Amino acid sequence: MECASKTLWWCKILKPQCYEDRGKLVYTSCFPGWCGRSHAFKNAVTLGIGSNVGDSKKVFRALWGWLARHRLVSRLCSSPLYINPAFGYTNQRDFTNATLSFQTPLSVGQLFSMLFYLERRWGRERKRPFKNAPRTLDIDLLFFNRMVYRQDYLTLPHPQWNQRASVLIPLSLQHAIWGPA
Repeated sequence: MECASKTLWWCKILKPQCYEDRGKLVYTSCFPGWCGRSHAFKNAVTLGIGSNVGDSKKVFRALWGWLARHRLVSRLCSSPLYINPAFGYTNQRDFTNATLSFQTPLSVGQLFSMLFYLERRWGRERKRPFKNAPRTLDIDLLFFNRMVYRQDYLTLPHPQWNQRASVLIPLSLQHAIWGPA
């Protein structure tokens, strides 16, 4: 099966990182999951998602379903869920994290707007009381094709993606399950 393989170019540049892994993996009906449509769109996208407020698995399942039904999303695939302790502000519930990859004809700006909409749809408030605060849904745009982009509101690839177990472990497993670039 193919899973937006253009998004997996990071495998060729990934260097081993040292971190203490205290997380656990959870498998559900959608994580890992694959939903293929025959149409291949031009832009390959990889997202990192996280949550530690409410029923994170239910929110992720709903997000998966929304993306799988969207006419401008094809070749959707995901990692298993990775549950790990919060970092930064650690006096909060563990985070549930995963990665998703897909293809879309949307521009980076259109996609970014859609991601903000999805966060709000599932209760995310943009203003946080402090950095690394608890949240219902956090969607990070990790990669958009091989674009390198820097603006006040968006940096691609996502800063520090390659230094966080909450991204590296799900992304590695997604690659292992759905195939190489």
